[in-house]
Amino acid sequence: MTNLGDRALGLLIAAFGIGVIYMALQLPEPMAGSHIAYGPGFFPVLLGIVATIAGVALAIVRPGIPGEVDTDGLSQAGRPRFAGPALVLLSMLAYVYLSDLIGFIPLAAVTLAILLVFGGMRLLPALVLSIVASVSIYFMFSKGLLVPLPRGPLQTWAIWL
Repeated sequence: MTNLGDRALGLLIAAFGIGVIYMALQLPEPMAGSHIAYGPGFFPVLLGIVATIAGVALAIVRPGIPGEVDTDGLSQAGRPRFAGPALVLLSMLAYVYLSDLIGFIPLAAVTLAILLVFGGMRLLPALVLSIVASVSIYFMFSKGLLVPLPRGPLQTWAIWL
């Protein structure tokens, strides 16, 4: 990608982050008497801030090897440059459409394992890491932050969920 392309992508990500912040600030405040100091917009605002900072950083400082010239549109691994972002987009769409059917833990574990293997990690460490991360994230959000995550078929036999 050219330097101009990186700058445009960075500005697009920053604009997306600003949009997320704006939309998150429109969400309702926490209910009175709920003893929760943060509302439903807390994490989206944080995510928007991180996206805005990352987008601005990408627009200002081009990551990569100095003097690197992209003549064939392929990444370092020989894959098309759009393969990684396309895989992430497909995984997000899979979560949106399949999470109620499959459940958060199995879908997140499989998706994360695929992304890690695509990124270059060996299969067994990727599987172990994806299972541990999926279960940890599930408990952090569902039990700690009281965010209802889909259980899928695990609902019937996993009482501890």
